[in-house]
Amino acid sequence: MPKTRVWERIGSLPGNNNLADFCRKVGLNYEKFKKSHRRNNGPPDSITLEKIARHFRLDLGWLITGITSSSPLNQRIGKKLKRLRKKNGWSLEEMGKRVSLFPQVLQNYENGNWSISPDLLNDLAEKMNIPPNEFLKEGDTFPVQVPELKIYQPRSIAEAPAIKGEDYISIPLTASSIAAGQPIIQENNIEDYVLLHIRAAGKKKNLVASRVDGDSMEPMLHSGDIVVIDRDDKKLLKNRIFAIFYDEGLTAKYVESQKNLLILRPINPNSQVQIINLNEHPDPIVGRVIGAWKEL
Repeated sequence: MPKTRVWERIGSLPGNNNLADFCRKVGLNYEKFKKSHRRNNGPPDSITLEKIARHFRLDLGWLITGITSSSPLNQRIGKKLKRLRKKNGWSLEEMGKRVSLFPQVLQNYENGNWSISPDLLNDLAEKMNIPPNEFLKEGDTFPVQVPELKIYQPRSIAEAPAIKGEDYISIPLTASSIAAGQPIIQENNIEDYVLLHIRAAGKKKNLVASRVDGDSMEPMLHSGDIVVIDRDDKKLLKNRIFAIFYDEGLTAKYVESQKNLLILRPINPNSQVQIINLNEHPDPIVGRVIGAWKEL
C-alpha cells in the first residue's frame, strides 16, 4: 500500500478543503495533523484514523487499505437499504441528513462496498421504523456446508473411538485454545472426539475441531456449534471462513490480508471488524473451517 494512498482517501472526504475546520469537526489536533499531512511520509496513527472513520461513519478497513468489502451480506444489506430509502421517497441527501451521513458515504453502503457498523444499522432501522434484522431478509438463505459429523464421548483419552478407516476419521475436539503454529495438540486440551466421514475429509490429515464461542458469524455459525478446521489450509480465499487465534482465544471470520494487516470480517452486522497487526501478532491463522456440526 503506497504511503500516500491513505491521505488520498482522507482528501476525498467532504470538508477536507479547509484543514482547520476539518480537524475541528473530527476532533483532531490541527497542528499535529497539518504537520503530518504536509510531510505525507506515512499514514496517520491508528487513533486519528479511527476518529475520522467514526466521524464520517465509514468503513475503517477501507480507510486503512482502500479495499472495499463487497461480501454477499454487504450486497444484501445495501440493496435492501436502497429499496427502503426509495420506498420512503427519500433522496440520498435526505436520508443522509437523517443519520448524519454524507451522500457519498451512504452510496457506498447502498452499493455494498462497506460493512455497516452496528450503531449505524440500528440508526437506519430506527429512521425507517423497522427492526434491524429486516436488512438481512432477501428471500434467500445463507449457504451452510454441513458435513456428516457425529459426536463420540469417551470416558478417557485411551478410549478414543476405534473406527474402520473406510468410514470415518477421528478428530480431536479441543477447548477453544488452538494456537496458530502449534504442531501438537496436548492431551489435556482434548475434551472429546468428532467423527468425520472420509468423503467430507478427503485427503486432509491435519484436522482439529473446536466449539464456536460468540455470535459474530450468525446466521451461518452459532455459539456452541462445532467447527472442523484444516490446519494445513491457510491460503486466504474470498468468502471462506478461517479460524484465527486472536486475543487469547479462537475466532472464526472471513479474512483479508493487506501487507502487514489481517482484517477479520464478521457476518453478523452487530459485530465489529477486527484488525490484527501481523508485526505484533505473526501467524495467527489456525486454518480454514471446512465444516460444522450444529445442534438443531
